[in-house]
Amino acid sequence: MQHIKILIKYIWYYITSKNEHSVHSPFVYNFVVNVIYNKNQIEDFEKIKLLKQKLIKSKDKIKIVDFGAGSNINKSKERQVKDIAINSAKNEKFGKLLYRTSQFSKAQNIVELGTSLAISTCYLAKANPSSHIYSFEGCPETIKIAKKNLAYLDINNVSIIEGDFKLTLEDKLKKIKTVDFVFIDGNHQEKATIQYFNLTLKHSHNDTIFIFDDIYWSKGMENAWNHIKQHDQSTVTIDLFFVGIVFIKKELSKENFIIRF
Repeated sequence: MQHIKILIKYIWYYITSKNEHSVHSPFVYNFVVNVIYNKNQIEDFEKIKLLKQKLIKSKDKIKIVDFGAGSNINKSKERQVKDIAINSAKNEKFGKLLYRTSQFSKAQNIVELGTSLAISTCYLAKANPSSHIYSFEGCPETIKIAKKNLAYLDINNVSIIEGDFKLTLEDKLKKIKTVDFVFIDGNHQEKATIQYFNLTLKHSHNDTIFIFDDIYWSKGMENAWNHIKQHDQSTVTIDLFFVGIVFIKKELSKENFIIRF
């Protein structure tokens, strides 16, 4: 039933979404053309793609510790690594979007909530090796694989923070102080998602970019996305259905764009 609801919402998104020709904001037009619709192929993309293919062939099983809403596909506490790689890791299209958005933002301090197997982490880390990614994950066995994947691609600019986000995030943000880019892909519950936004917002600045994953994953996530769009500090928001992008630039007019992707 949940899959049918999401399909119906996607059809409506596809009907109502627009491309760059409907965008009148110069800033948003530039972002849509040069980040969202950019088709340039980069060597890093192929390396990460090969890593994911390697994980999809894995026969290993791990025990999952999940502090959030869990999976819509597999509720089991023991899962195959290949299933996580197929169902939970960001696909190549959205991984490339993370990569390009990170480069666009020139982010130095990046916060990622939900490391999983570190596929999205690899895209963020490879986009700018001088940046540092603080990636939060609650599952110890997933972290072990994530660290191996980062080492496999010679990535050294990532710190993985283990534990329940509600126990680790606030303290770590105080140490980081200023955050340039935030990717929220963990917990997937309404109250928690809003809380993460509010916490990271305290450490943001005018050019900080936020990306929220699975904004139509459930009614709760949809509510959270609507709350974030309406927040006083959110100016431009971009709805790509599977992810939502938030800018807090004060010089931009408040508007939500539904862009076909």
